[in-house]
Amino acid sequence: MVDNFEALYEKLNHLIKVTSEDKIASKKEMFSFLEQVLRQMEQLREEYTKLLQDHLEELSRTYQEIATLFELNSMFANVVDPSEVFEPLTQTLRQTVAFKAIIIELTVLGSVVKYEQSFDQKNLIVKAKRLLQNLEGIVLIEPEHGMELKNLLSVPVRSGGTEWGRITLVEKEGGIFTAADRKILEAAAFQLAATCERYTRLRREIERERIREQLEIAKRIQSSLLPKRLPRSRHFEIAAQMVPAIQVGGDYYDVISKGECVLVVVADVSGKGIPAALLMMSLRSTLRALAKDDFELSRLAEELNSVLCEDLGEDRFVTLAFVGLRQDGEARIINAGHNPIVHVRNGQIGLLEARTLPMGIMKNVNYEETVLKLEPSDALVIYTDGVTEARNQVGEEFGFERLSEIVKKCSHKSANEMMKEIQDELRFFCGDAPQHDDSTLVVVKYFG
Repeated sequence: MVDNFEALYEKLNHLIKVTSEDKIASKKEMFSFLEQVLRQMEQLREEYTKLLQDHLEELSRTYQEIATLFELNSMFANVVDPSEVFEPLTQTLRQTVAFKAIIIELTVLGSVVKYEQSFDQKNLIVKAKRLLQNLEGIVLIEPEHGMELKNLLSVPVRSGGTEWGRITLVEKEGGIFTAADRKILEAAAFQLAATCERYTRLRREIERERIREQLEIAKRIQSSLLPKRLPRSRHFEIAAQMVPAIQVGGDYYDVISKGECVLVVVADVSGKGIPAALLMMSLRSTLRALAKDDFELSRLAEELNSVLCEDLGEDRFVTLAFVGLRQDGEARIINAGHNPIVHVRNGQIGLLEARTLPMGIMKNVNYEETVLKLEPSDALVIYTDGVTEARNQVGEEFGFERLSEIVKKCSHKSANEMMKEIQDELRFFCGDAPQHDDSTLVVVKYFG
């Protein structure tokens, strides 16, 4: 263009000189030259006008893209459930990318959420789904001879290592999908993935809180079923404590006093958590219904076993220790698959080990009693395996040997003091290590 102007300038300069010197310059030649100048100026004006229009269109598209991005940010900022945003997202995207149909499909918390909308009479969505069946990642299909669709743009909705689904735009009106269209759709997919992630975290936290509340309720119910007060007389002192590993558990103890007799029961239902706690509650109800004034332990154990065999599944059982105490020091004992009962006398340890199967495994088991004559200052320590199998931070078990040593060391103390000393030693040993089993401890002290 600059070269053309220089040529015109040289021509005009020549004509002026000729006109002024010779006075015979051709008017026709001058007019022809001026027409040529005007034509070139008009061409130049049209070129600059078109260039300006192109720049304005580009600026307008850029502005629309930026406005769309801001609108997407604002839209997703106030959304919790991803499905709430499908309709406004469609309208916002369509302001920038004139597509004929949209498909959104997500899988959130195991549920498939779908949204489909077509702005065209053709069956575009069905055709698009057929094309996407075996494709992964970003899919861009350009116009091709024989294709069912003119074009298609699909991007995955992905965050971190999780792919939530994808957004698909079908057939752009009056053109092909551009790199700018792809960036807009990727931005929408990114925001949608972040919403899916937030929604999943929120739902899981709500579920955790709901379970926490239910466990707390179950814990209160379970605690309410344990004896409110332990019987104490001039003949016996009984101390007991149950610590569940995960708020509720399958450990159980009970002390039933009738007349001159006291029945002490410690049980451990297989398993942990809510299922074990429910079985424990059922066990308590059945035991209290079957217990009679005379505390015939063999009969009580056999009847209880028969009921448990009916109620428990094949993978469930209960270990129990029964101790029937009389004021004269006679202790009748049944150990049904439970941990050895520790009998301490004058600092010496004796064990009353299991002689029969746990309950709930098979019917018609004969539960024989062991009779023990207690002497003044004798103590019985009954516990579940959550005590001996408690672990410290390096994985070492508390063990029966440690328990025996502590019992011998504090056997001259009261039942409450013995229990407190054992629990203190157990807590000191475990430190901050999490415990994976319930622990129950019952100490019986006989005064004579």
